[in-house]
Amino acid sequence: MSHSRRLLALPRRQLLQALGLGASALPLMPILNATGAEASFPKRLLLIFEPDGAPAKDYETVVSWQPQGSETDFTLSEIHKPLEAIKSKLVVPWGLKLSAGGAGENHAFGMAGLWTGSTLQEPTAGANFDGGNGHRTGWGSGPSIDQVVAKAFGVGAPYQRAADDASPETLFRSVQLGVESGDPSSLNRMIYAGKDQPLHPEVNPKSAFDRLFKGVQPSTGPTMDEAASAAAAVKEAARQKAVVDLVSGDLKRLRTRIGSEDFEKVDRHLEALAALERRIGQPGGGGGGGLSCQVPTAPAGVGYDAKLKQMSDIAVAALACDVTRVMSIQWSYAFSHIKHSWIGLGDHHGYSHDGSDRRKELTAIDNWYAKQALYLLQQLDSVKEGNGTLLDNTLVVIGRELGSTAHRMERAPFILAGGAAGAMKPGRWLNVDGQPHAKLLVSIARMMGQDITSFGDRDKNSGPLTGLG
Repeated sequence: MSHSRRLLALPRRQLLQALGLGASALPLMPILNATGAEASFPKRLLLIFEPDGAPAKDYETVVSWQPQGSETDFTLSEIHKPLEAIKSKLVVPWGLKLSAGGAGENHAFGMAGLWTGSTLQEPTAGANFDGGNGHRTGWGSGPSIDQVVAKAFGVGAPYQRAADDASPETLFRSVQLGVESGDPSSLNRMIYAGKDQPLHPEVNPKSAFDRLFKGVQPSTGPTMDEAASAAAAVKEAARQKAVVDLVSGDLKRLRTRIGSEDFEKVDRHLEALAALERRIGQPGGGGGGGLSCQVPTAPAGVGYDAKLKQMSDIAVAALACDVTRVMSIQWSYAFSHIKHSWIGLGDHHGYSHDGSDRRKELTAIDNWYAKQALYLLQQLDSVKEGNGTLLDNTLVVIGRELGSTAHRMERAPFILAGGAAGAMKPGRWLNVDGQPHAKLLVSIARMMGQDITSFGDRDKNSGPLTGLG
């Protein structure tokens, strides 16, 4: 059930309170700041892991994948070239240094710190993993940013109600997916609920499909015979219109009792209700909040490349159907030994350290991953939501555990996409060379409605990146 459909199902007083306009909320009118867009379409967050860093010639090479041109008129580097097709929906923060460290070697603590900005712990009796090159490690020491966002709630956040609310807004507060992401270890896990609390991704596309879409109905397509369906639609539309009319009347009466500084805020609520009422009368509207829920075909393919596409389809559908609003997808794992045979190439990590200049092969693998990212982003952008798209209302962040295949942590290849429901201004690249990526994690939280200035323990009190909004 979509966010707007759930609002329409609430009793009158609860609906007004959900909009911030119940009688008990009248003294708080000056702090209301919800917008029509927020009332119609939820904000989402999607984190994606891509293995290894930018291609390096050798351990002495400092790799530059810097875009060329001005902030808004630029060309992407070779490793991101396929994303030129959707460049207007991207923000490329060039030059971030990973806020990561601790036990193990760079792949291991880079993986643990990617979304947590926290230290990878030394091994313990209950957690003792291969951390690379003879090192041993424990688990990460802090929560990942997606879990902080998923637990939060309020205006500007993906969720308006607390995680323990008796009437949840989605089936799942967050979802973790993976594609051949390896057995549980510090090299193979990136999402943490907290210290020593890794969250393991679902790596079987069929299992993910069955778990996420059981009982979910698409927003279009017959579920009854044509006559019964039409009659039910008319009855449901009439009920929903009556609720909207009732709330609109209360808002109009309330408008006469407040100060002039609050007129605009109430008017935005009225505009949102008017838009909702228009959607109720449209084919396929049905009070579904404009969410275009198309459940994908149950996955059946095999192989890394097929599974990766299937997980992308599942992620897009889960966000469009409001199954969840916070997701992550882990493509492979640190030390990725995926053999890219479908493009005529071999072991990814092996190319990084076989003693030869493998920049050509590594760039080809990066290009393949960029094409997978392009597919996912275009699918998100194809889902219409009002005057925008699902991508416009989502913040997508693609990150890696290393800056380069030479095990450097600086200039890590991050890509941001979407608009975070207006919180981010896309179509730009930013020169942030040398700044800690903890700033990006702070910015993710802030774009998701959380007023924080610090995240993780590696670069405390970093503040956010400037220029994203």
